Amino acid sequence: MSDYGSTPPPPPPPGGGGYDGGSTPPPPPSGGGYDGGAYGAPPPPGGGYGGPPAGPPPSNNLVLAILGLLCCWPLGIPAVVFAAQVNGKWNAGDQAGAVEAAGKAKKFATIALVLGIIATLIYVALIVGGVLSTDTTTGM
Repeated sequence: MSDYGSTPPPPPPPGGGGYDGGSTPPPPPSGGGYDGGAYGAPPPPGGGYGGPPAGPPPSNNLVLAILGLLCCWPLGIPAVVFAAQVNGKWNAGDQAGAVEAAGKAKKFATIALVLGIIATLIYVALIVGGVLSTDTTTGM
């Protein structure tokens, strides 16, 4: 690296410019930085995004998601994935994410259940219609 084109550091103040021990030390030459906080200051609060969650977590709808998985697996898979994320997000302090994941799990599971029930009803109607349409008379 080259110092060409950069501004030189300022000259030391009159009187030696050294640390005299009676005042605070001079700032670091890099222009500052994090010093870790004051001595005796309490540590920063932990707990993820917004501190510890208040109240019980939202329902993760896992049972509904598993039923949706059995009825219509293409939509049941995302329902189970979102249902599995709810408790982890809540414990990490992401309350909004937990509520959103619970809502998505319920939405996907409900759609999967409805499509599964509709498909079952259509299947039963086709079977019944096929059985009733067969000719049982022997035309000999």
